[in-house]
Amino acid sequence: MVSFFPPILAILAVLSLILHTFYVYSRFGVKDVPNERSLHDVVTKKSGGMFFIPLFLLSVIAFLFCPQLGKSLPLSQDSAQRMDVYLLLAGVLIFCILGFVDDLYHLSPKLRLFLELSVVAVFLVWMNPEITYFGLISLPKPIYIFVLTVFLVFAVNLVNFMDGMDWYLVTTLFISFFSLAIASPHFYVTDHFGYSLYVILFVSMFGFIFYNFPKAKLFMGDSGSLALGFLVMALPLFVGKEKGPDSEIWDITSYFYLFPYFWLDGVFTLIKRFFQKKHLFSAHREHLFQRITETKLGKIGTLVIFSLLNLTIVCIHFVLKFNNLSNLFTLVVIFLFSVLSYGLLWAFVPRKNLA
Repeated sequence: MVSFFPPILAILAVLSLILHTFYVYSRFGVKDVPNERSLHDVVTKKSGGMFFIPLFLLSVIAFLFCPQLGKSLPLSQDSAQRMDVYLLLAGVLIFCILGFVDDLYHLSPKLRLFLELSVVAVFLVWMNPEITYFGLISLPKPIYIFVLTVFLVFAVNLVNFMDGMDWYLVTTLFISFFSLAIASPHFYVTDHFGYSLYVILFVSMFGFIFYNFPKAKLFMGDSGSLALGFLVMALPLFVGKEKGPDSEIWDITSYFYLFPYFWLDGVFTLIKRFFQKKHLFSAHREHLFQRITETKLGKIGTLVIFSLLNLTIVCIHFVLKFNNLSNLFTLVVIFLFSVLSYGLLWAFVPRKNLA
């Protein structure tokens, strides 16, 4: 998409820091009042996504329309690819607005779910991605649109559920950058916009990352987590859209590599609460990462544990991929390692103060 000049990235990072600093220390803004389920104990600003998401969107548009900002801009010469990017940005914007409205007015779960399903379904119909399921032939279009819509909405909300601790979502998504690079090396070659979008995103988030470090002075809120969830889940769908000798098809099982412990912790906790007949959409402190923060390890220790585990997954994935082992074998090995390590953590972390 673009060969960045370091000064441009530096200016974007400084701008991000200025905007977030203004919001953190201003008198206006959305505030998160702590309760018995919160991991913070003081009133903290939230909805930081309303700053870094618009900054990200405007930056991408600027690079699209101003080729002189970089040495090359292949997207400017490919109308189909540009349309895909516009569609992706529109989806990110809609999810950001939807999340911000939810931050302010707490939409009913049914209404929010309906809106999310509608947005994702329209995105998939217009984009028409190529995707396989467990390495098999793609399903008929109406069926795969339905299945993929439900799956993506679940994943977006899973990311939102797991956004409950300072820097946890940030570090996980940062590591997912490398996970996606291993799962689909072609997606990160310099002339593909996937690489550029991730770089612009993290630089746009610089101010938020600075103020979200424990003890956080700013949370991203639903405006950030929903938009990020959609972006991270939608980007891999562009794999295979470009035809060429190195083209490949994205398989739905590859999503597990992006954030394995998000999947395990989120799904396991939801299943457990379902059988305990607890409300699935209500806030709680039953996730494993929340339990670990209540120990002497605290938030920093929890971040270190899950960052090391995610990095270990990346290393295992790289070794298996480098040795050209089958996709099924790779998935089984990584899944078993993830389940075993997650189970050991769950077994040894004491249970207390859960809602």
